[in-house]
Amino acid sequence: MQLRFSKTKKPIIIHTMGKVGSLSVYTSLKRSLATTPIFHTHNLNVKEVKKDVLFCFENGVYPGSRSPVFLIDKYILKKQRPFKVITLFRDPIERNISAFFDAFQIYVGVSPEGYQGDLKTLEKLFFQQLPHAYPLQWYEDYMLKDLDFDVYTQDFDAEAGFQIIKQEQNEMLLMHCDLADAEKEKLIKTFCAVSNFQLTNTNVRAASASSDLYIAFKNYMQFPEEYIQDMYTSKYAMHFFSEKQRNVAIEKWTKKE
Repeated sequence: MQLRFSKTKKPIIIHTMGKVGSLSVYTSLKRSLATTPIFHTHNLNVKEVKKDVLFCFENGVYPGSRSPVFLIDKYILKKQRPFKVITLFRDPIERNISAFFDAFQIYVGVSPEGYQGDLKTLEKLFFQQLPHAYPLQWYEDYMLKDLDFDVYTQDFDAEAGFQIIKQEQNEMLLMHCDLADAEKEKLIKTFCAVSNFQLTNTNVRAASASSDLYIAFKNYMQFPEEYIQDMYTSKYAMHFFSEKQRNVAIEKWTKKE
């Protein structure tokens, strides 16, 4: 497959950790910028992506589309073409719970709709199976290594919830996934130079048949103090969230006896 690149329009790579609302940004942008190459990725390491796809097939989970990683590697990164990046971040515990349910079939062995066990069993599987440090390390393991953007070299305004980082001929829009849709739309319109952009949410867990189990699980969960402290004293949380925001999150996840 050969990609056509405009001399005036940079390709856009929506490169994020999973479960931060990036699919909504991707599908909405695809509708608005039909002639601009737009990609949606979580990992741009070709060898790791091949391994991940194989793992999914071995566990009976089939990716919804072919990975664009090989095209990006061949036609953008290796040819050093200028590009734009959009990335989003999220509260780490919220993200981990969402990620657990997104890969429920892999971690639990059945779909959320087919699960007949108790919440205690799910809690045990959550702590045993999920790679909990994934969101804390993502910007170093995937953004820095994949695209050479180091988000930690510049101060971040946690109250504003967004930042634009420029690096030579490339630039990045960094956003908190909990920003209002209207604010995201405004930022993306400016960053991507598109006037008719409208953000439409897709893949919303609350709209799925598993939402009751998802909500019950969140309400049931008992997070150890050490786990909560590891999350909110991490480099990731200290950079992206204000002290007030971290304290609110700690209070939220600390269950009172």
